[in-house]
Amino acid sequence: MISVDEVIQDPDMVAPEPFYVLRSTGSFVLGGFQSTTTSIPCFGPIHVASDREINMLPEADRVGAVRSFWTNIPLYTTRGTAPVPSVHGEVPIGSGTEFTLTTTPPGLSCTVYDGAGKQLTDFTVAGAQLVFTTAPTAPLYATWPITVQTGQSASDIIQYGAEQYRVSHIYRVPGSGFWRALAVRMDAA
Repeated sequence: MISVDEVIQDPDMVAPEPFYVLRSTGSFVLGGFQSTTTSIPCFGPIHVASDREINMLPEADRVGAVRSFWTNIPLYTTRGTAPVPSVHGEVPIGSGTEFTLTTTPPGLSCTVYDGAGKQLTDFTVAGAQLVFTTAPTAPLYATWPITVQTGQSASDIIQYGAEQYRVSHIYRVPGSGFWRALAVRMDAA
């Protein structure tokens, strides 16, 4: 049986660059609403929506304007709660046996996959450095659990490259650890 949770995190299946969930949150302060936006990096498969998916979205009648984003981070159209468990993923920079992460993983613990998608175990984490006993097959992909703080109400926009997408529909299979969002490119809507 195929586990969709594993496919979403498989380095061979994820998009070549991360997409970002721009989560707008806010609260009433001194009689006025103050909004803030948090950028949450996500790795996962992205594809152009099928004809069947486009038919579910009457406003999305433009070819290529609707995409399907898959992630293991909860997605929201209008509401969310804090804190939100999530997974950080990135491609470490380096060569040979030494690679650098953008930040130190919590507890100096992370999961690393090589260019063939095999999980690696022969490394140590020293701050934001990964030191391997033997040189792995690049590119590498590193993940670790994180918690994202959001406000009581949230609304998501997805940024992929230079394009922004408005989340229209969200699908989640109960008991699974993944979300799928159909999103319409904002300049096409």
